[in-house]
Order: sequence, then structure tokens, then C-alpha cells
Amino acid sequence: MGRPHKERRVEQLPPVTHYKPAGVPLRLLEETTLTIEEMEAIRLADIEQLDQGAAAERMEVSRPTFHRIVSTAHQKIASALWQGHALRVDGGNFRIAHRCQTSLRHFTCQTCGHKWTLPRGTGQRCQDLQCPACQASNACRDEE
Repeated sequence: MGRPHKERRVEQLPPVTHYKPAGVPLRLLEETTLTIEEMEAIRLADIEQLDQGAAAERMEVSRPTFHRIVSTAHQKIASALWQGHALRVDGGNFRIAHRCQTSLRHFTCQTCGHKWTLPRGTGQRCQDLQCPACQASNACRDEE
């Protein structure tokens, strides 16, 4: 028995879960299922055009694992298009990444006007921050 698959990191769920040839009811079509992590690999490789190393880091998998995921996804998509099957995006072994880890907070120093950003989740509160330019403890958070 092989070891269980590690959950893949997915930044966002796909906005659409079914794709099908026009003019044919879905109930009459065979379906090919693309997993959520395969769809994420397609998004990173083909939409964001990241190289495999960077995309693998974003999904928190090894480079060879990312290559296998994206290759399987490409094969399924090509086969479904060629054979006229519907594509369903469903299932897999993944976890949704918390957006707060990747988004930034924007700050402005009320003393000198310097602006800077920090990632969310650093544990620092506005009243604890010092301006990187003038070292004043007079920062306010910008809503950008």
C-alpha cells in the first residue's frame, strides 16, 4: 500500500465547475473529472505563467509532483476536448490557502508621511509599529 497523498495548497476555487460542448445537453455527455488541484496547477502554469518551480512552491508540493499534476490535467483536458466530453471540476485532496497570509496591510506614518506594507499575520498592531523611515510610533493603517 502506498502512502497517502499530502493535501495540496489551493489559493482559490475555480469559478465554474462544468465545461461542455455547446448544443449538447450535459446528461447526454460522458464526463471527464478534473480535480481542484489539477485546475489550480493549470491556473498557475497556464494563466499566471509561472515556471514549475515557482508553481510547485505556491502549491506546497515538489517540482516532480507539480509536473505530474499539471501533465495529468493537460492530458484530461486534451482528451475531453478531442472526444467531445464534458469536463467536471470536482474533488481531490486539497486545502484552501488563507488569503490573509498572502495579502498585505498598508501603513502611513503620520509624522513623515512615509508609506509601507507588511504581510498580514505578523502579530504587530498599529500602536506597536515604528516607521521604517523616521522611527516614529505614529502609524495609521490605510484602507487600500
